[in-house]
Amino acid sequence: MWQLQQPGPAAFDRLSVPAPTAEDLGEDEVLLRFACGAICGSDIPKFLGHLDPDNPYTGMPGVPLHELVARVEASTSARFAPGDRVVGIVAQSRGLAEYVVNPARFVHRLDDRLSDVEATVVQPVSTVLSAFGNVGDVAGRSVAVLGLGPLGILFAQIAKARGARHVTGVDRVDRSDVGAVFGIDEVVTGEVRAWASSLSEDERPELVIDAIGHRQEIVADAVTAAGFGGEILVFGLPEDHYVFPMRTFFRKSLTLWAGATQDWERYLAEAERHVLEHEVLRTGYITEVYPVADAAEAYRRYATPAPGRLKIALVP
Repeated sequence: MWQLQQPGPAAFDRLSVPAPTAEDLGEDEVLLRFACGAICGSDIPKFLGHLDPDNPYTGMPGVPLHELVARVEASTSARFAPGDRVVGIVAQSRGLAEYVVNPARFVHRLDDRLSDVEATVVQPVSTVLSAFGNVGDVAGRSVAVLGLGPLGILFAQIAKARGARHVTGVDRVDRSDVGAVFGIDEVVTGEVRAWASSLSEDERPELVIDAIGHRQEIVADAVTAAGFGGEILVFGLPEDHYVFPMRTFFRKSLTLWAGATQDWERYLAEAERHVLEHEVLRTGYITEVYPVADAAEAYRRYATPAPGRLKIALVP
């Protein structure tokens, strides 16, 4: 089978290696054949060769890809049979391979209404739905999304679909070309800190979502921006230790939420329904598709945000 492995930062070698078989499956596992994948922002540090506690698999075969649509070739799970088409997350981000053995609890059976490329949207939507499950009802509330990359765009779209009164999106990249279609009422192009510091009391959002991650400064800016009694949801991949503006957080009576997706079976199913109900996620979210042979170029482009560029998918 084919398998990609990085010989160093920002490059891939294509290998030919023995394929796993049904005999390699443990309890409640599936053998998956690659149909389509999509790049996530959390894949980029691995691709660039950053070694830290969040990226222990950097440089291993098949890494970094975890958003996968695949066909089940063999199964020891009562939930799946050979021939099923599934979407989900690949353990250890080993998805850049023709075949992979994966825990069955990480995938969801798809019906035929979504193409392989369209179905890649289900996995990131599932993580956003899971995150929204941690905060209060957004209906009628003002929401600000910090970072309008592919995940930030999903937070905005889902917040609006759930009845948010006003959605603001903030990013250094101009997202005005896609803001309205993804439910953003106000697109701010510029630095998060400048925007947060400019708000008057009546402009402060009731819920602030950090969809950037990696920087403690963004969480501090969210505290600055949030209105009294508001909530902050930290979603972007965090670092280990943050210096936190506790006094401001305390005096504003804020609530901080965080958490990674645990119940994949529930949220992948909910995400498939959401994607089917909202055409923009099928027609406007995947902006580029590359063959696996050009994976390095696809990852380099994803690592460089630009107007008109959102999610990038990979096909065999």
